[in-house]
Amino acid sequence: MSDLPLDLVEEILSRVSATSLKRLRSTCKQWNTLFKKRSFSQKHFHIAPKESMVLLLKEYRVCSMNINLNVSPPSVEFQGTLGIKDDSHSNLGQVEIVEVYHCDGLLLCATRDNRLVVWNPCLGETRWIQLKDECRRYSTFALGYENNKFCRRNYKILRYWGWFHDHIPDDGGRFRFEIYDFRSDSWKVLDDVPDDRFPPVSVVSLKGNTYWFGSNKKDFLRSFDFTTERFNHL
Repeated sequence: MSDLPLDLVEEILSRVSATSLKRLRSTCKQWNTLFKKRSFSQKHFHIAPKESMVLLLKEYRVCSMNINLNVSPPSVEFQGTLGIKDDSHSNLGQVEIVEVYHCDGLLLCATRDNRLVVWNPCLGETRWIQLKDECRRYSTFALGYENNKFCRRNYKILRYWGWFHDHIPDDGGRFRFEIYDFRSDSWKVLDDVPDDRFPPVSVVSLKGNTYWFGSNKKDFLRSFDFTTERFNHL
């Protein structure tokens, strides 16, 4: 395909599955550069055949599974573990993960040694996030992004942390919400926060925003808008 015009190459590659694109990254520098362009990512998302991938956290590793519902009975195939590279540590490929959060193909992973990494399992790319006050505190996270059509998508991380006894705040709830901005590479504390009794659990991401069940005398649905950086009671 080296003799083909670049726009034709882009048109062909945009129809290749994400799994196959990952294997092609190392074959051509020009293609690798193309894959990193936002315009190509958007085109590939809309045109390429959709693949169903089920990920399972087992023994501190993210495992890939293939579930086929088109046969009777449905089949489940274990495809192996997915490794995270960490150039700052000597134990490459041995990153132990305790929690995983998902947003549009990206995984936010909390490690066993109290570190945080954002991981694209399709491309094998990672970004390690520096945590503040990570020791001896219970934390839970959410991954989302700003919905702004005029600029490149900016991802953010919402963090809830505090000192807990049996997961219930003591002394009025010594906890806080912080947000990490990928663009500025910085954390900041949110001031206008809810006084829910329990921390966010079963967090789900949808179109850049985060949702979870809250509880304060009655159960309800809580959401966080990463564009306005505000909490909502639904």
